[in-house]
Amino acid sequence: MTQRQTRILAIDTGGTMTDTILIDTNGQFVVGKAQTTPDAVSKGIMESLKDAAGQWDINLQEAVSGLELVVYTGTLMLNRVVSRTGMAPLGVLTSSGFEDTLRFGRARQSWHHLSLSERLHAVSHFHPDPLVSRDFIKGVRERVLPTGQVMIPLYEEDVREATLDLLDRGARAIIICYLNSFVNPSHEIRTAEIVSDMLKERGMQIPVFLSHRVHPILGEAGRLNAVVIQVYAAEPSRDQLRDLEGTFRDQGSHAGVRLLTNYGTTVSTAYDQLIHTVNSGPTGGIIGAQFLGSVYGLKYLIATDVGGTTFDVGAVINGQIVLRDSGIIDQFWVNTPMVAVDSIGSGTGSFVRVDPVTQRVRLGPDSAGYRVGVCWPEGGVDTVTVNDANLILGYLNPDNFLGGQVKLDRERATRLFKEQIADRLGIDVFEAAWGVHNLANLTLKLHLQQVMLGMGFGPEVFHLVGYGGEGPLHAIGYTHGLDLAGVMIPTWAPGFSAFGAACGEYGVRQEISTDIFVPPPAGVDPTGIALQIMRGAYDTLPPDVKGSVDEQLAQGLRLEAAMRGVLNQVALDQLSRAWSSLKGQIELEASREGLDPTRLRYVFGARMRYAGMLDDLEVQTGAPEIKPETLSELAEQFEVSFDKVYARAARSTEFGYQITRAVVTGYYESVRPTVPEESLDGETPAQGCRKDHRPIFWNGTWHESDVYEMDRVRAGNVLTGPCLVESPATTILVPPEYRLYMDCRRVFWVVRPGEDVAMYKGR
Repeated sequence: MTQRQTRILAIDTGGTMTDTILIDTNGQFVVGKAQTTPDAVSKGIMESLKDAAGQWDINLQEAVSGLELVVYTGTLMLNRVVSRTGMAPLGVLTSSGFEDTLRFGRARQSWHHLSLSERLHAVSHFHPDPLVSRDFIKGVRERVLPTGQVMIPLYEEDVREATLDLLDRGARAIIICYLNSFVNPSHEIRTAEIVSDMLKERGMQIPVFLSHRVHPILGEAGRLNAVVIQVYAAEPSRDQLRDLEGTFRDQGSHAGVRLLTNYGTTVSTAYDQLIHTVNSGPTGGIIGAQFLGSVYGLKYLIATDVGGTTFDVGAVINGQIVLRDSGIIDQFWVNTPMVAVDSIGSGTGSFVRVDPVTQRVRLGPDSAGYRVGVCWPEGGVDTVTVNDANLILGYLNPDNFLGGQVKLDRERATRLFKEQIADRLGIDVFEAAWGVHNLANLTLKLHLQQVMLGMGFGPEVFHLVGYGGEGPLHAIGYTHGLDLAGVMIPTWAPGFSAFGAACGEYGVRQEISTDIFVPPPAGVDPTGIALQIMRGAYDTLPPDVKGSVDEQLAQGLRLEAAMRGVLNQVALDQLSRAWSSLKGQIELEASREGLDPTRLRYVFGARMRYAGMLDDLEVQTGAPEIKPETLSELAEQFEVSFDKVYARAARSTEFGYQITRAVVTGYYESVRPTVPEESLDGETPAQGCRKDHRPIFWNGTWHESDVYEMDRVRAGNVLTGPCLVESPATTILVPPEYRLYMDCRRVFWVVRPGEDVAMYKGR
């Protein structure tokens, strides 16, 4: 047997299962699974790695010793927030009068997690309990204006009294978060000096965190939430991840553990802003779809992840992942960047119920999760789920669920489904199960359509990637009737999120809130309110800058033209300073990790909006340095993006633009996986590929269905529905009139009714 040389390990720890993907130097990979161990995260990871290595007949040390890259993503930090098991108690020093910011939060925190029907009723809305008790939040008299000017000096005695009280109460860390500190951090810095001196006097060592260093972004509620979650959940997890690095070193690995960020890059465990990694769980699949698109030369993709609890949808637009500037972490709104993932509480573990009043079938949003359904008696579930319906219809193999680790009871599922659903509807149990399966697909399909149309694109633009443990089973169902450019199901769909984590580039993103006014472009003359906005921006300029306008007016230049020129130069200078500062922070981070800063590749960007607009959009420039044309390039990109998201008729170019954030990302060349290619066989599967046959119920009729072993399907094979393709971790359902074509990269393409297989060959 050829000795395998491992190269990359990607880890995805969920609330229940830990997935690992082990990739060798030839690009071949294998998926391992084990139960997650929250109290000792490395234990579950090593067990999962053993499972993967065992499939290659190598031991743990052989699997680890040659690794060049280890990437982690998962719910380790998020689970600390959800279960309220983070670092506590924490102490907070904030601007006097803003002590209740955490308790007030944002309105969306009370309803964002609810279903549509629950959102309609205010009685269902509840704010989450803050992670910091009100007794541990102290106000300090001080005030910095949005311009950075100090309005009220720092009352240092307030700092000493508040700190003394927090230390006496047993605070394990101190957070300092003042208004507008990202513009002028002098008060936070001085407060930290006072706190440090007091700690030395008492012989204490507890960490102190400054909001302008952790998260220098406008929006006090989002900024404070972000810093609190960083300290509460991310800092304790940092210690666990360092322990994991030590475990790998003990096994002979020299590769440090990298963490997938919420926006798709990877950073080290020493990265200061670990808040940027807390919600990375759904990110891996989107990055994997982007990487897969680059392999196939596809720039527009929809990534769909069907799990037991949720259905997650993300997009790749023109080769780039779609980012949002804020999001929700367990009901806490944070203004940190993250991949745009739209989720609904509809998975195969969703409970199925009949409304006693309307007699309508309802799915979820609550779910059995890892407990599968009533078909798994050991799970302790009494309410039927979508999984039960799939088992009744013959789609799931009761003896091969999770490779046979979980045995399913089809007879029990049928009996309880009949009692809870079919009898109440007065129909046959198989018709009832088919209706539930169809309703689940329709629910996913409608959500998918809303996401695509909401981004300003029709389905015909996108290739869809279906993954997750349950994605392959439902992918053809929830894409039926959509005019997608293509539907792809990777054979490694169950571990696709972990695979995506390995695809993330090493990259450090730094951003800071700004208030930069960019006047309308030449040829667009502002009038009325638009002219008032431009004059208002001009009035805020220092006298020496305004003097140049007077000189231009004396030369006969129109006032608007003179102001436009000066405002453009001021905006260019402000953006240049912001980018330069952020670039310096990235270089410092790279040097701290032992990397050569001169080898970094930079991408400069900004979040922009029309002046007076509420929402902003992120745009980028490919230029390595700022130049006079930079502002017009950013404005042109903003106009293109605006037309995609909003109606073109809503353009307001005459108002000019506002840059709300400056963004710089530094990328460093790193090891990434490859997708190996196989030689193509004929369309007819080999004899050993078909392992069984069983009846399945589809659209009111029973069909005899071939069952194929996924690992035995060869590149070039065409599988004709109705059939099932099984692996230990997932099942692909191919209905009548549909076919599957496996290409040279072991990716299945769905061949829809009326399509020729030839259109998918050679991709």
